[in-house]
Amino acid sequence: MKPIRYDDLRAFCRIDGWICASDAPRRKTRKHEVWTKSLPDGTTLRVAISKGRGEYSPEMAAHILTHELHVTEREFRSAVRSGKPPRPPDDQPARPAGELLPLSLARALLAAGHTQSELSGMSLAEAKALLKRG
Repeated sequence: MKPIRYDDLRAFCRIDGWICASDAPRRKTRKHEVWTKSLPDGTTLRVAISKGRGEYSPEMAAHILTHELHVTEREFRSAVRSGKPPRPPDDQPARPAGELLPLSLARALLAAGHTQSELSGMSLAEAKALLKRG
């Protein structure tokens, strides 16, 4: 993986609709900018971007893409290059085997009368569709 520059990460966040929390009134950050994005299922993503002019190590870049931005390197680089978001939220792939649904979504489905066994192995798209149906 090629290193990711701080400026590219900042550009991606702008393109993908993230909000810079350091621009919020009365909030001060010194070394990092904190960016957040709320997903349709209620999950909030958060990433801290260094205010410097350098780049992240390949290991750190891989962690940021996978665990904080929830995109592949190809999606990230394409968005930065084209200026278009990587994909709409509804185009998210089914979750990998063993991955859990977001807690807020699982709670909403359980509160709507669905069982844990129904939710087991269900993709994120299937769970969202089930919640919309009621």
